[in-house]
Amino acid sequence: MAPPVIEVRDLVKRYNGRQAVLDGVSFSVAEGEFVTVYGRSGCGKTTLLNIIGGLDRPTSGEVSIDGESIACLGEDELARLRLEKVGFVFQDYNLLMDLTVRENVELPVRFSKRRDGPGVDELLERFDIAGIAGERANRISGGEAQRTAIARAMANRPRIILADEPTGNLDSENAENVMSMLRLARDGFGTTVVLATHDPGLARHATRKVLIEGGRAVSEDVRPEERGYTPISVRF
Repeated sequence: MAPPVIEVRDLVKRYNGRQAVLDGVSFSVAEGEFVTVYGRSGCGKTTLLNIIGGLDRPTSGEVSIDGESIACLGEDELARLRLEKVGFVFQDYNLLMDLTVRENVELPVRFSKRRDGPGVDELLERFDIAGIAGERANRISGGEAQRTAIARAMANRPRIILADEPTGNLDSENAENVMSMLRLARDGFGTTVVLATHDPGLARHATRKVLIEGGRAVSEDVRPEERGYTPISVRF
C-alpha cells in the first residue's frame, strides 16, 4: 500500500516557551484528497500548513511527504521540496506586482527548469486568466489575482497544494470561483489539496475535514462517497 502523500505525527509547536499553538496534531492525507483544515482564527492552521510545507519547523513531532521525513532536510533541500512537490496559495496572493499575469505563472518553471508540467498557455486557459495574461498583476482584481496564484502554484505540477485562507480577501462570488479552481487542481490534475480556513461552510468542497481546536486535531469527517476516489492521470 502506498504511503500517504502527507503524514503528520504528534506535531507540537511552541513559540518562545509559550503554550503550544499545536499540541500533538496527527493526521494523514492520501493522494488526490481535498482536505479542509478549519478552526477559529489563531488556532494554528497557518502554522500547521507552514510546517507541512517546510516554511517553519516544529518544536517536536514529524511531517513526512511521500513517506520521507522532512525533519532532517536542510534549507536548500526544503527549498527544492517546495519548488518541486508543494505549491502554495496565500490569502494575499503573493504575486510580483510589476510582472504580468503570464510572467507570474512562468516563475516556478524558470527557477526549476522543469519541462514535464502543464504548459503556461494551458494553465492560463484552464484557470480562466488567458484574457488577462498581458496585464500587470497590480491592475487585476482580487479574484483574478487568486486564480493567477493557483495557476502559478500548479506550474511545476506539484504533488500537493497548500492553500492558506485563499478566499479570505474575496467576496462570495469570487470565493466560489476560487474554490472551483482548487477543485480543478484536484479533479483535473490529480493534485492533493490541503486548505486552511475559518469558514466551515467551505468544507463542502472537501473530501475530508479536520478541525483544529485547542492545539489538537479533534475531529475528522470523511464524505463516504469520496472514500474510493482515484485521482485522474493527466499527461502533458
